[in-house]
Amino acid sequence: MTLCGGGVCETQQTLQFEDGGSIPTSPHQFKIEEGRFADFSSLLAKWHYKSNKIGGGISHHLILKFEGKVWGGIVIGKMRHEKNYDKEATELRRMVLHEDCPKNTASYFLAKTIWWLKHNTNISIVYTFADQSAGHKGICYKASNFEFVKVTPPSKYVMWNGKRYHMRSLTIDRPYSYKLREAVKSGETKIETGLPKILYKYEIKRGTK
Repeated sequence: MTLCGGGVCETQQTLQFEDGGSIPTSPHQFKIEEGRFADFSSLLAKWHYKSNKIGGGISHHLILKFEGKVWGGIVIGKMRHEKNYDKEATELRRMVLHEDCPKNTASYFLAKTIWWLKHNTNISIVYTFADQSAGHKGICYKASNFEFVKVTPPSKYVMWNGKRYHMRSLTIDRPYSYKLREAVKSGETKIETGLPKILYKYEIKRGTK
């Protein structure tokens, strides 16, 4: 099974299917294109530890397709704390893959995402976080030539009904946020302190004309 946090996929199926058919046997069979969040929201809901809830400031949704089916998705958006980063920077917020994707699909998807951003946007730096609390170390980032930047201070979060929520969820104006705040207030759940996250970046180089 594939579990991805931020843009990191730490585990991935190693079995290569021999019969082909509707199941891809190589990452190179996939097509990467711009899509919608709805195209892979169900994959996030099933396999991502943060489920399919995501904040605003999203600029691009890239999808991984084979035989007309969506096998994965990446969410690109503004940095959450823009003043601390380069003006042209963006964040790879989410990455998820179907559990039947062949080996090395994650690094292939990341490489193609960088290629797509280089040729379709003015983005020059892509940041992403590997959340150690979810068991992520950034293996796929390293394989895709992302550079280590730093280890962040431990982050806080709320676990509620089997799902993990960012601290922002306690302050935003959403129906689930009211219930979440009430759960913390009543003691039904509590604020947890997680492990530090690992920050990576990729600088997109463009030749001068």
